[in-house]
Amino acid sequence: MKTVMIVCAGGATSGLMGQYVVKSAKEQNLDAVLLFPEDVKFKDDFLKKNSTRDLVVFMGPVTAITSARFQDYEEQVDAVLVAPQVAYMFQEVEKVLSEIGIPCEKMDSLAFGRMEGQKILAQALALSDKF
Repeated sequence: MKTVMIVCAGGATSGLMGQYVVKSAKEQNLDAVLLFPEDVKFKDDFLKKNSTRDLVVFMGPVTAITSARFQDYEEQVDAVLVAPQVAYMFQEVEKVLSEIGIPCEKMDSLAFGRMEGQKILAQALALSDKF
């Protein structure tokens, strides 16, 4: 199972992009689901419900990526993609995540703007394979 978090300013556009990513994954015959951060927070329950899936995508606000707040998710996340509208916060996100060994990237701006789930899926899968 690969788990990718997509973050934006408040969670709305990351949720929409997450839907497109999951749709693209299903078109590739992957067992994929989009979840809310609350669904991922409790490790044991999350693993019990999703361990057989190929891909879990969840979305949320970029403000969830702080040392104090992210500790609830760090073991459940393989990679984080940062939406273009919060790219100015990327260095801060990268610093927090690099301390716990989670790779992150800025999302492809053009693919995000066009809501191209297939391109973002490819980016997410490649990123989650880095560690």
